Amino acid sequence: MGNKNSSLRRKSIKIELDKEIDNKTTDVITEKELKYHIQNNYEAIDRAHMFHFFQRYLFQSDFSSPIEERMKRDKCKVLDIGCGPGTWLLDLANKYENSLFYGIDNNSTYPNEIKPGNLNFIKADMFDRLPFPDNEFDFVHQGLMLFIVKPYQLNSIISEMIRVTKPGGYIELLEPCNEFRRTGPILRRIYEAHTSYCLEREINMKIFSNIDNIIKSNQNTPIVYKDEKFYVLGPNGGKIGMVFQDIYIGFYSNEVMMESLSPILGISKEEYKIMIKDLIEEFKRTSPEYSLIRFWAKKN
Repeated sequence: MGNKNSSLRRKSIKIELDKEIDNKTTDVITEKELKYHIQNNYEAIDRAHMFHFFQRYLFQSDFSSPIEERMKRDKCKVLDIGCGPGTWLLDLANKYENSLFYGIDNNSTYPNEIKPGNLNFIKADMFDRLPFPDNEFDFVHQGLMLFIVKPYQLNSIISEMIRVTKPGGYIELLEPCNEFRRTGPILRRIYEAHTSYCLEREINMKIFSNIDNIIKSNQNTPIVYKDEKFYVLGPNGGKIGMVFQDIYIGFYSNEVMMESLSPILGISKEEYKIMIKDLIEEFKRTSPEYSLIRFWAKKN
């Protein structure tokens, strides 16, 4: 599972999770924070909120692992890794009041004050060893690592997810499928530029098609289930297609992506802005098909 050769920094810090949550943000960052190429401004936070409700509508659920009845009945411990602004956790903490929820992220975009009493956020780096004991959580969730995780890091993160999950508990990962059909030339060009940009940073987005095999390679999770939902990006995909168009255009039109991709495309920033406008028009004439996949497994 990649632990032997992993370059993840190993810390001795562990957080002992009390039965009752103190509702204060815990900070275990002791080294320089990672620099992500995704902005943490209000627009990015709004997109994260929008994406949560998009995926919930697409799957008609917040998760695919069969743990809902246990979360309603028992005091389950649930961890979300790379929780961002905490939308997924806020949603679940209000629905399942008997359970305890924890989110970790390197960037403090989650709410520090206004949150349910059964939810706690921890400022920690998912690229370090998770600061929790073995067999601590009933459900460990992670979503959308596609643009920030290197192949060796993916192996280690999944190993850590399994390590902190209780026997009989579940892990679940949400990722977009890296292959899509019926794309127009502008969309394809932007996708290829983004792929090149990621490869320059040693991030290979195609590795995510192998998530189920990485999970299976751990002796504690030999069976992996896959829940995949398809949708069309743009107006030809109906309301859900337009919601994802807003998310997609918002992501690719932000200043960070414009500065990163325009040199690879060989165009100026002004030409990049025109390309994004042309992309919106292209969506009216095409029906690019995407999918989101939830991979989930029960720990032996």
